[in-house]
Amino acid sequence: MKGIIQLANNKQYTGQWHGDVTHCKGQVIFYTGMGNFLEFMTDPETKGKIVVATYPGILDSHFDPSKFESDDLQLTALIIQQELFVQSEREKNWLAFFKEKGIPIMSGMDTRTIIKQLLKDGEISAKMTADHHKLEPKFDDQKSTSHEKTKVLNPTGKTNLVVLNFGIKKSLLAWLKGFHCKLTILSAETSASTIAELKPDGVIFSGGSGHPADYQQYFEDYAKVAKSYPTIAFGLGHQILALAFGANVEKMKWGHRGFKQATYHTSTQQVYLTNQNHGYHISLQNLEETGFKPSFLSVQDGDIEGLIHKDFPIATYQFHPDGTNFKLESLIKDAYFQQLEQSKGEKLYAEAK
Repeated sequence: MKGIIQLANNKQYTGQWHGDVTHCKGQVIFYTGMGNFLEFMTDPETKGKIVVATYPGILDSHFDPSKFESDDLQLTALIIQQELFVQSEREKNWLAFFKEKGIPIMSGMDTRTIIKQLLKDGEISAKMTADHHKLEPKFDDQKSTSHEKTKVLNPTGKTNLVVLNFGIKKSLLAWLKGFHCKLTILSAETSASTIAELKPDGVIFSGGSGHPADYQQYFEDYAKVAKSYPTIAFGLGHQILALAFGANVEKMKWGHRGFKQATYHTSTQQVYLTNQNHGYHISLQNLEETGFKPSFLSVQDGDIEGLIHKDFPIATYQFHPDGTNFKLESLIKDAYFQQLEQSKGEKLYAEAK
């Protein structure tokens, strides 16, 4: 049947509606990647987004659940240029999967025009509906992300790391498991005192979806934790820690989304391709007052992609390790383990005194 998407600026576009769900809403973002489609659609940071995918024939891509970044599809709806009147076997599989998850697809769309509109006005909210339904009703938001409860991985590891889960990606979890450390995964709402009871050697803030200010009530705890243990943070966690130390976060006109976002390391001037999916960024304004300084910057627009603190062993990254960039991920891991070793040495010295 026919479908309509109406942007917040009242621009409307029509296409073919597929799926039993007859209406939805969300922020419209675009994905120009020619690969990693499954990873992007299941990334927790895509939660609640209407995704405009530009690559032709994207629903002919291979369906491999082992590449999922979470246990489910995270997007609200998918918009594609691809016509689906004559379906291949793969197209049928994709349509059945989206239908099973209650996520509509609009095909035959003028994705180029929509993206030109987004480039002009920025990523904005929109409503989607099947043609015989009205656009006016207030649509219910998707259920909020349910963060994993306490879980312990590699329980015999000699180094004890606490992971605060804001919506952790499976690839990041797999990378962390490769540390062969004990990993205690906790809810993002865990207090500093509860974390202290676990006597961690270090703390990791995961990525996730939403605005970092949503966690403002926990900022004092987050800052206390980060000052107490060697800490690294990724994605949303990077933004949350920056805010907790007094930095400013701003909405980007359009986000960095894809697995080949070029960043350069300010110390070595080396350029790396990184995996990113975010619509907010850290502002340079008043950053110096927080004690942080940039460690990575975007080649594309100069945005902050990483931070290090001058007084505490804290390093944050806007991008995510996913096991595909050995040189960059070794740099992150080696720097963190050096901080862990130095911290252990300081503790041993203090106990000896």
